[in-house]
Amino acid sequence: MLIGFNYTLGSTYPFVRQMAQDGEIDYCELLIDNFLQVPPAELAAAFPCPLGLHIMFSRFLENDQAALEALAQRLRDYIAVLRPLYVSDHVATFTHQGRHLYHLAEVDYRAGYAALRARVQWWQQQLGVRLHLENYPSLLPGGHDAPDCFTRLMDDTGCGLLFDLSNAVCAQRNCGLALDAWLPVAARASHFHVAGYGESMLAPKLALDTHDADLADDTMAWLRALRPLIDAPGHTLTYERDAAIDAAAVRAEVRRLRALFAADPAPADPDRDPDRDLDADLDADLDAD
Repeated sequence: MLIGFNYTLGSTYPFVRQMAQDGEIDYCELLIDNFLQVPPAELAAAFPCPLGLHIMFSRFLENDQAALEALAQRLRDYIAVLRPLYVSDHVATFTHQGRHLYHLAEVDYRAGYAALRARVQWWQQQLGVRLHLENYPSLLPGGHDAPDCFTRLMDDTGCGLLFDLSNAVCAQRNCGLALDAWLPVAARASHFHVAGYGESMLAPKLALDTHDADLADDTMAWLRALRPLIDAPGHTLTYERDAAIDAAAVRAEVRRLRALFAADPAPADPDRDPDRDLDADLDADLDAD
């Protein structure tokens, strides 16, 4: 398994490159939308490590076909030169009735499945690689349909899941989607995200995927529970931090992840149900809040 860090902001380049040179991270995930002005060869030379490509603003579920074809042509050039570990995108919408949203919106996994499947299949073909789609930090009850939808998408289109563990924790807090509901589809994933989350300003509080904080205790518990799924050859785990970035804090979080996966696993207890124990721990944590 490889542990990496996301690179989204030009100002963080010196310490991100240094982490790669020092072997603190094994790869770097580029928010590729921010770097399409940089020639692919120059971007490849800028990092002494493998790269992953994370697409944020394709809006492939709602953008017009001509714009997406032009974007895909540019992205294929980067894919050919950078030979990324993976290419990923988001299952979310950016607009409603022509108006741009302040916060990305979750799709209707049931009623919109046919259109979603067709668009995923088309966009993946345009990129020319297997596309790994990230799960959403659900806010509303419709999020309960997400695990089944991603399972169907993987079966129907051959796409992969970029499983964001902290997004699953946010969904559990917000709409009660049990973490173990993700286990069957998460077991099929090979690329993972983890990040800190925050809370909305007004009550009832919502857990928001803010990428601006250290990893929460419930996220770390979820990581420990999923360790057997994540820690495998060819798998990646990206620590994301896009705001409140401090080099020392990022390094400390990466070291914490390495320590978690380097530690000897706890001996198996035949009487222990790890899913039940994990849910009980998270319920107790939520009650404490």
